[in-house]
Amino acid sequence: MGNVRQPSAFGFYPPDKTSLENAIKDAFSDTHGAGDIPTVSSERSEKIVAGISPHAGFVYSGPIASHLYNAIAQDGFPETFVLIGPKHGYMRFQGAALMVEGMWETPLGKVPIDNSLAKSLLKESEESKTNCMMASSEAHLDEHSLEVQLPFLQFLAGKRPFQIVPLVISSPNYAICEKIGNIIANSIQKNKRDVIIIASTDFTHYGKYFYNYAPVGSGPVEKVVKWVHETDGDLIHKIEQLDGNALLGTVVNERRTMCGASAVASSIVAAQRLGAEKGQLLKYATSYDVRGSSEAIVGYASIALQR
Repeated sequence: MGNVRQPSAFGFYPPDKTSLENAIKDAFSDTHGAGDIPTVSSERSEKIVAGISPHAGFVYSGPIASHLYNAIAQDGFPETFVLIGPKHGYMRFQGAALMVEGMWETPLGKVPIDNSLAKSLLKESEESKTNCMMASSEAHLDEHSLEVQLPFLQFLAGKRPFQIVPLVISSPNYAICEKIGNIIANSIQKNKRDVIIIASTDFTHYGKYFYNYAPVGSGPVEKVVKWVHETDGDLIHKIEQLDGNALLGTVVNERRTMCGASAVASSIVAAQRLGAEKGQLLKYATSYDVRGSSEAIVGYASIALQR
């Protein structure tokens, strides 16, 4: 099965199995969570084509993420999840970097990469001469945006097997996102795969820890939170309208601090090709709403892209 990618996001979630399972249970039962832990449906409705999920520490964004995973459980698990996230940190490249083989590990166990679908993505990129995908394990080292999705999937799946194809994107260019989305859709269709795409992103990052990003000042906090809600609401509306071009254009041109806009834009392109007709906001809240911290405020949303 190739190499095992070791977990690197401890701090975002607990490092041992029991504590991690309790953190997921707490996310569902939180005031902002989805409620009771769902049972994965044995019937696949295939209504959900893709979903948007946050990737901050579980104590902050976990309750919001639980809404997407609740919806996915009710929809029924596919055989493969294509995970798309931003590439934080130093490494930059044109297009998407994916792991083609091996497994990803968390305290809840190991999840295999869908090797044949991953290879198909690379082949599709080569044949289309877009050169917007590359195989790279290095791009996924110390990157938390996809890793933090796995414990939710593993916890809900139990002994039910599933695979992943992990991709990270560092380009803010919509033309590249469009190519990536089309390649994903083409490969899924050619391989007749049962897939749900999950795009990982947080929304506005506000405050001194984010390069002092503070368009409406540092307070009062109620004014800041209102602005963050309204700013993120504008971006969420574009996602609900499946307008990835407008989303990415707004983030880039207006210098919004949504970190995974390219991942979401690529997912929208793929989801539309696969039959998605609308987006539905499942839950939105900021870190201030969830935990009351005002020094740094980050927006989180769970959104389903549906047929």
